[in-house]
Formats: sequence, structure tokens, C-alpha cells
Amino acid sequence: MRAFTTRAGRWPLALTFAVVGALAACADDPAGPKRSAPLKPQFAAGDVYTVTTTSDTGGGSLRWALSHATGGETIRFDPSLDGQTINLASTLILPVSVTIEGPAARGLTINGGKKIRLFEMTDTGWFSFKNLHLKDGKSHDQRPAGAILTGNGARVILQHVTVSGNESIGPSAIYAYDVAMSNSTVSGNVSQNSFPYSAVVAIRNLTLVNSTVANNVGNGVSGSSYFALRNSVLANNTGANCSYAGQTVFEMKNISSDGTCGGPNDVIVADPKLAALADNGGPGPTHALVVGSPAIGIGVGCQPVDQRYVPRDTPCDLGAYEFVDATVVTLTIDGGAAAIQNSGWATATGTVTCSRVESMELAVKLTQAQKTGRGTVNVDAATTIPLDCSPTPRPWSASMVPSSGAFQVGYAAADAQTVNVPGWVAPATASRQVKIYWSKK
Repeated sequence: MRAFTTRAGRWPLALTFAVVGALAACADDPAGPKRSAPLKPQFAAGDVYTVTTTSDTGGGSLRWALSHATGGETIRFDPSLDGQTINLASTLILPVSVTIEGPAARGLTINGGKKIRLFEMTDTGWFSFKNLHLKDGKSHDQRPAGAILTGNGARVILQHVTVSGNESIGPSAIYAYDVAMSNSTVSGNVSQNSFPYSAVVAIRNLTLVNSTVANNVGNGVSGSSYFALRNSVLANNTGANCSYAGQTVFEMKNISSDGTCGGPNDVIVADPKLAALADNGGPGPTHALVVGSPAIGIGVGCQPVDQRYVPRDTPCDLGAYEFVDATVVTLTIDGGAAAIQNSGWATATGTVTCSRVESMELAVKLTQAQKTGRGTVNVDAATTIPLDCSPTPRPWSASMVPSSGAFQVGYAAADAQTVNVPGWVAPATASRQVKIYWSKK
């Protein structure tokens, strides 16, 4: 496991994802333009402008706002546009650095209809996209990228964004000098060339944090300088998941369905078991993790929420989606425990019920405080037993052999908890006072 480092000329990870937040924090909502003013937004660096229509052109449209941007603005959308789609008739040109931020609840889709590239940047600054679904862009001009194409030196930041269904003769979705992705999904993009171009190409620096790159025709990601990977999933791309010639830096855990993203100490090579791209809530479609996914419950230091703004568990899951359909385990402990008089061993029993069929282990402990003269001594026993459970309650039984002494007739404290549970199973515990009695056998 390697830590992220910062060198001159490199895009530091913390700075990458602080840029948008810092700009938004110092932005004030501007008053609407006066009727006597020219029909254009009065932008200044750091301003926030609100798009009010899904029309491709005209006052209040996204294209209209971008045409008047001077650099550093944040463009947001009226709440009434939450979950809506802008169908483009031509490529959106971004001549200066801007942030385009859709509504957090359902996002906003920008659709190229398989006819045109979605965005082209002509500046060398940074461009940030948040809470968007960039869909069905297509390059027809022999240049790469159906969704995002940048000029020399441009940086692209994606947060809570899905990039899907885009096509190009070369790199299918994104082509930029620097790309940083957090809580984002790149899926189902198609490189039309027989040579396996990648869905995401970063000429210099590529950083993936809690992101999923899957099911693209061609390679997943590629570049030639610097590749940083943290808590991410790369899977089932028809070429190599990773095609990177530069320095690679790994942090926490990552999963790839092939061995192209790193060595055995850097990346887990396994099928992450992704569901199809679907509307699972949030600002864009995602690949849900299904029961049995090795990406569940192994992350450390994840983003606080997933792409859908669902809070992440501890431990968290890899990729853009946090698994929320945990198996629920219900434990009971019976009120009596039979003991063998000549040995002092006891048997604790109970039932277990699971919301789906699972296998795990159950740790059981029995503690009895016994009087010895003027004091007391604890007699205790602990054991772990295999446990199979299903939606139908099943009995469990654990033989409790004291570490010293012997159980006697009387009361004892019994505790049970599931252990060695899969990441998709919610841990369970139970405690109660039980009465120890002599077995008749």
C-alpha cells in the first residue's frame, strides 16, 4: 500500500477536490439582471449563475450562460430542472474555466443524442462537472472523446458524475491532460476503432477516488505520466482495465477484474460483481454492488458519501456505489442452559434468523459469578461455532467449557455475536441472563 505524494507539476489529490468547494464557498447568489440591462448574465470570477430552462439555446439556457462566462463562475440549475435533460443540437464550447453543477437530488442529464460531442474546452484552465449525467455524445470529426475534449493543459474534475454511452473513433468518453474523478462512474462508452483506445485518457495525471470504470468497449483508463487510485473499481472493459505507462500510486484498496492496474500488493484482482448500470437514485445512474461482491466492506478512508449522496458505512465499499441492502441477522438466546453435574460444562442455545441465506460464525460467551467465602469468582467459557441461517429461524447450540472451575446451578450472563461475517452482512449481537440447571442426561 503506497501513500499519495505531491511533486512539483503534479496535481495534488487534496487540492484537486478542494477547488470546487473553495470556489462555491466564496460565491454569493447574484441578484437577477435588471430589466434595463442587456440580456446576458453579469458574471464575475466566483459568481454563481442559475440556468432556468432545458432549451438548447436562448436566454436562461446553459449554452447562453457559457457564452457569457469570463472565467471562474459556477453555473447551477433552477430546482425545477432537477432530474431533467438538456438535448444538445451542437457541441457546448467552454472558452474559459467554469464549474457546471447539477442538482444533487436527481442531477441533470446532458444528452448528445449520438450526434455530437457534448463539451469542448478551448482554454488551458480547469473545468469542473458535478451532479451530472453526460450521455450519448459522439465524435464525428476524427478527434477523440464523445463527452469531453480539452485543449492543451486543461484539467477536468468530475464529482458525482456519470459518463455513459459516448462514442468516438479514438478514446471514447474523456480526453484531457489532467483528469480527477471522485464518486463518479464511467460506463458503456464505445471506442469504434479496433485498436483498444480507452474510455478515459489523461495525458498527464489521472486520479480516481471511489469511482467505477466498467463495461466500456476498449480499455478503461490510460495515460503516460501519473496514475493515482484510491478505493476504486475497474472492471469488465473489453480491453485492459488500465493502460498506464507512468508512475502509479495506490492508496487503501482497489479492485480490477484483470491484472493490468497494478501488482498483487496494490490491487485486488477479482470480479467486483456489478449490477447493470441503472437508476439507483442520486444525480446519475450507477453500478450497484450485488451480494457477494468483494468490494463490499473493505474500503478505508472513503469519501463520506457515495455518488448518490448515500452515507458510507465503516468500513466502506469500493467504487462509486455504497451497498445498502445488508443481510439482517436476528439472534436470540434461550433462557436456560443445561449443565453436566460431574464436569460443570454447560450448553447455551438459541435461534438465528437472516433476511437471506448466509453462512458465518457465532461467538458465544457464558459468565457466572460464584461466591467463594467472602468474595466472588467468575467462571466463564467462550467458544465459536459455525452458523448457517435463513429467513426461517434456525436453532444454534454451543458447548461451553469453563477455562477454570465449573458452572453451578444458578444464573449466568450469556452473550452471542456474529463474527467473520461477509461485508454485506450486518453484524448482530444478543445478551441475556440465563438459568443454569443440571441436565437429566
